[in-house]
Amino acid sequence: AIQLLEHEHQVAKRVFGQIKTAGPEDREPLWAKLKPELKVHEQMEERALYGPMASEVGARDQILAQWREHHHQEVMKAEELIQQIDQLDPAGAEWMDRVATLQEALEDHIREEEGDIWPRIRQVWDAAKLERAGQEMESLKRELMPRAA
Repeated sequence: AIQLLEHEHQVAKRVFGQIKTAGPEDREPLWAKLKPELKVHEQMEERALYGPMASEVGARDQILAQWREHHHQEVMKAEELIQQIDQLDPAGAEWMDRVATLQEALEDHIREEEGDIWPRIRQVWDAAKLERAGQEMESLKRELMPRAA
């Protein structure tokens, strides 16, 4: 599960980098590729990892017990930024500013997950449980990702 999510983090960082260097006419197709990936990533995390983990861990690890709510709050902020981005012209400076704000928020979130949360999860979940969560995530991704036209 964690390897899959780490890979997705790398892909998102790469696409954000492409958006930063893209000309105004190329930004919209890159955003159209990234946006559903972000939404599906969040749903996979919640349904296959953070939801089950929070109900299982209970009081054994207070940080993990509180992470689900913290994660939810960060997702809400990201979704608000995504909605703002969707209302703006991709050729404009304000659009790029909002994308940069979203990228910064997500990179902070990634550092928190990869540096603190996932090592804690690895301590409370064994390899088999993480493997099952990863398989569920792959299945969810196939189910939730919009199909290219």
